[in-house]
Order: sequence, then structure tokens, then C-alpha cells
Amino acid sequence: MALKTSPLILVIGGTGTQGGNVARELLKNGHRVRILTRNPESIAAKQMVEAGAEVVKGDMSDLQSLEPAMQDVTAIFSAQYADPNDPSIELRNASNMVQMAQKTGIQQIVHTSVVGSNVFPRWDKYKALVETFDHKYEVEEYIRNGGFKYWTILHPCWFMENFMQPNASVMAPELHKGVLFGRWEPETLIKLTCGEDTARFARAVFEDPEKFNKKDIDVSGDELTIVQIADVLSKAKKKQVTYEKVSYKEAVRRGMFEGTVAAHEWMNAVPGFDINETKQYGIRLKTFSEWVDENKDRIVID
Repeated sequence: MALKTSPLILVIGGTGTQGGNVARELLKNGHRVRILTRNPESIAAKQMVEAGAEVVKGDMSDLQSLEPAMQDVTAIFSAQYADPNDPSIELRNASNMVQMAQKTGIQQIVHTSVVGSNVFPRWDKYKALVETFDHKYEVEEYIRNGGFKYWTILHPCWFMENFMQPNASVMAPELHKGVLFGRWEPETLIKLTCGEDTARFARAVFEDPEKFNKKDIDVSGDELTIVQIADVLSKAKKKQVTYEKVSYKEAVRRGMFEGTVAAHEWMNAVPGFDINETKQYGIRLKTFSEWVDENKDRIVID
């Protein structure tokens, strides 16, 4: 149980997937956690209260509403909401967070972004993907240049959760029929992570801020081809899963987000980081097989 005198960590996005995982990981390990939410009466917020978090009402779009949430806080975990229809929302919310964190004397920010956002020059085949990376990088720059004593940017890669519901409905729309499809080449290595891995990294950063200070860290626990991913799913579910490489247009027609299809091609073209860069920090992360074994019930294959 966390002591009332221990540092208080504010989790922004604490009712979502990444922030929720971080909040639970911190609480399990004795940290004091405060959650910012627009709706303290939501099921997700109430679950966080039951887990031991303090919940405070606030809205990232309302700068002044953030001040009470940041009182007595020493550190922030930041998972910013990105609206695909209005990129200005993510930038505005992050700017508000940084402004109020500066005003209230926050010492440390751990921000989760996306893999590739800090890689230049941009792979420029698809404008939408470039713009997404640019917006993510702009948010990161708010934090890097915010004057905080400690900052760390985490760059998670392809989420294992994309193969389970509800994410699979748009990220792997035909997995329930035993079919994975997309633009990945069969030999492309896909870096994989899960929400729990991000949470373990975040906790390590909060517990040893000097070690991780002023670092951009790519987070990945495994790397497999899509053919190998299909094989792991087949064995775990005891049902055949196959992969089909299809055209860009066909992938969209069959229900995949355009941004996801573009990301497949980006991963084919850009080698990405060395997974040993993640392993050097000594944090135990999950392999895809381990994650699938733990989440078989949420992976739907008819």
C-alpha cells in the first residue's frame, strides 16, 4: 500500500488502454496515483478507484481545470488522445498539459508517443502518415523543451492488443475467420509490444528518473513476421490462421483503416530499430507467444 507521503503521479489517459495499464502497474507496486478524467462516474474511472487510485475531474481542453489535478503532483504519465479527424486536439491538449505542469512545478514527465515519430528524414509515400508522425513529434518537442528536470519519451510499436477484441475489428478485421491480411511482406519483421510492457517501462522510469532521463526509448518485447504471428495464433487457438498480402485498395475495402494499411508499407520500407536497444535496459518484457497464451479468450477465431 502506498504511503501518503510517497510522491504522487498523475496519469493522463488513465481510463484508456496505455494509461490504464500504467496506473495499475504503479498501484500494484506501491505508488500513489491520481487519474484525470472528464467523467469520474464512468465504469473505467470507478474501476481505477477500486484499484486504489484517486480520481480527479478535468478536461485537457480546459487549461484551468488542469491546475487542481496537478496540485501536489511530482510526476506525470502522459498518453495524449489523438483524433484522426482533428490533429489540433492532440497538440492543444499537450500544450495545455505542459503549460500547467510548468506552472505547478512538476519535476518529471514520461510521455508515450509512437515508434518512428523521432526518425528523420520522413518516409514520405503517404501524406497522412507523415502528418501523424509530425504531430507526434511536435508534442514530444513540447516536453523535451519544457524545462522539466526529468523527461522520457517512450515509443511503443505494433500493439499485440491489435489481435484481440475490440482492436481486432479494425486492425485485423478477418481474424475471426482465420485470416490476416494487409500490405506486409511475408519476410517483414514486425516489432511487437503490449500495454503491460509500456507500463513496466514507465514504472522503471519513475523509479529511476536519472537512468532514463532525456531519452527516447523504443519499446518492443518481440519481433516476428506476419506469417510467424499467424502460426503462433494458430497453435494457441488450435485453429488455422493464414496471411494474405493484398492491394492497398483491397485492404481498405475489407475494413482496415487506411492509416493501418499505410503503416504496413512503412514497416516494409523502413528497417526500424534494433530490438536489443530495448533489451539493454534489463526490463522483462513479454514475447508474443506469452501474451497470446494469457489472452486467448479475447482473441476471437470462429
